[in-house]
Amino acid sequence: MLVLTGALTGCASQSSAQSEEQAARLKSDRELAEVALVGGRPDSAIEIYRQQLENRPDDVELLYLLGVAYNQTGEFELALHFLNKAKVQDQTAEQQVRGDILRELGRAKLAMGDIRQAQLDLESAAEQLPQSAETMNSLGVSYALQQEYSKAREAFIAALAVEPGSLEYRNNLALGWILADHPQKGIDILYPSYLRGNSTTKTRQNLALAFAMKGDIEAAKTIAKQDLTHAELEKNLAYYQQWEQML
Repeated sequence: MLVLTGALTGCASQSSAQSEEQAARLKSDRELAEVALVGGRPDSAIEIYRQQLENRPDDVELLYLLGVAYNQTGEFELALHFLNKAKVQDQTAEQQVRGDILRELGRAKLAMGDIRQAQLDLESAAEQLPQSAETMNSLGVSYALQQEYSKAREAFIAALAVEPGSLEYRNNLALGWILADHPQKGIDILYPSYLRGNSTTKTRQNLALAFAMKGDIEAAKTIAKQDLTHAELEKNLAYYQQWEQML
């Protein structure tokens, strides 16, 4: 009997060790996938997540992460597939996870042109995650696409309150003013960063557009030509001149 007991104890110990080893491997693979996702290699992350999902088909976090990865690759229908599955399973999930799922659903629907439904998902996400700059920015985009510029600006301001150094959010806020026919307000937001040499192609082109809308074609040309070919610049100048004629 003592020999038998010892044998059973040994099997249990071996099984426990194997279980711990498997858990460690799963954790390591998940961390590698996260690094790939953050590093702009979503295909590598997808491969790992899908392998793990075979053994954990109802894992809410895995389903969510697959949705994020497919959003990055532009395969929005697949993103929706996994995010919707995550949403069904997320009743016991933490508030953060629920909010993240809704945000990614909204972003996928935005990309597919389902703007109204995207807005609803993003509004729900914002209720769950009021301090998520990424969520508020995406919500602002959904409003802007529907020409609800006042609401869009409120969302972009909320995003900047969390991440004040984001050029993307600052650019979106400026564009929210420019598209609402208030180019000077857009200039006030973008021009200081431009003078400090802290700008991007998007911010420079939007700043050029704002100057053109005010009738300052020379300023618009000076800024725009930094990023455009001669043919592209000529095309933009023709567009800018239409604004000049309207003044």
